[in-house]
Amino acid sequence: MSTSVLYHAFNLKGITYRATRFTGDVIEYFADVKEEYIRCPKCGQRKFTFKGQKTRSFHLGPMGRKRCFLVLSLHRIKCNTCDTLWWPDLPFMVGKHRFARSFALIVLDLLRFGTIRWVADYLGVGWDMIKEIHKLKLQRLYRNIPLHKVRYIGIDEFSIRKGHEYMTTVMDLSEGRILYATEGKGKEGILPFLKKLARKGKKLRAVAMDMGISFFSAVREALPNIDVVFDRYHIMALMNQGIENLRRNHQKELDDTGKQTLKGNRFLLLRNYDSLKPDHKERLDALMQANQPLFVMHSMKEQLRLFWEIPEYAQAVTFLDTWCKDAMLSGIKELVKVAKTLSGYRTAILNYFKHHITNAALEGTNNKIKTLKRQAYGFRDMEYFKLRLYHLHTQRYSLTG
Repeated sequence: MSTSVLYHAFNLKGITYRATRFTGDVIEYFADVKEEYIRCPKCGQRKFTFKGQKTRSFHLGPMGRKRCFLVLSLHRIKCNTCDTLWWPDLPFMVGKHRFARSFALIVLDLLRFGTIRWVADYLGVGWDMIKEIHKLKLQRLYRNIPLHKVRYIGIDEFSIRKGHEYMTTVMDLSEGRILYATEGKGKEGILPFLKKLARKGKKLRAVAMDMGISFFSAVREALPNIDVVFDRYHIMALMNQGIENLRRNHQKELDDTGKQTLKGNRFLLLRNYDSLKPDHKERLDALMQANQPLFVMHSMKEQLRLFWEIPEYAQAVTFLDTWCKDAMLSGIKELVKVAKTLSGYRTAILNYFKHHITNAALEGTNNKIKTLKRQAYGFRDMEYFKLRLYHLHTQRYSLTG
């Protein structure tokens, strides 16, 4: 084995090969540091004296099924010019880690096809080393995420573990990548990033979000001149919750026969009418004939679904104002409550027709996050978890078979 083979096979520079040892399934290459690579880090001089010695072992990429290591003899060095003491740092070293850069590159390639545990088992190392290599790579990639081209963002939260523990994410809706992640779902966690975005995101035009007061308050404080767009999904979810509350309240008031009529029909009321099967439509029609308030509220829900298909802003204004007025006049408590909420957020709802953005991409990414958590069986290192979220837009999932 020669120095040139170590260079071409493992990209090891600055060393002189001495010997090779074969032990079981392990190959060890012994080498020394070339003196021409020794230069004082302070004054740059090459006049030095050795002041101690140690041996370091570095993981290399496997050769066949053999695990490979570089066993390097290192001298502590003293500069004869400025008396600086240091240990040599060679191009293939990664700080004080016990693996070469070529090994780290192999790990990163394998992580494109397998999990951390699988890569660790394949290479015969601990999972924590594989995670550390991946974390170092992600830290370099996402140390500074560019914000100058961001035009539309979405804000949403998801559960990171049981016990009402949440994480808030901000996504670039045009690129489909997560720009920021923070633990919790309050205003305090997201406000620093929004202020940074106000300074650097000069092209930002609108923010899509749910109707939570904490997100809305944070955006209004940090981005007062940016339009807020309330997401269609959450508006319809508010309407569906009103229908469910009406059904439950009526079910409590009815006798046993009436309760049996409403029982088991929850999803018939919440599902879109045009997506129901013929027999389900018949059941729903029978229920509507027997309960006038539910008929009115369900009809209003189906009308509201058409709101987002309106082509022009002026028509949308007329539609929403008319819908809210009709809902107020219905006298149905649950429907009146929904109408008051939509009236209060009228501007943010109508902003959809200026920008035509929703949080659908972010909601879809939440499913990817669930897959990521299942594969890892949870994350203990929250910094690493956030880095994985920033890298999530590069991953593609496909069905097998």
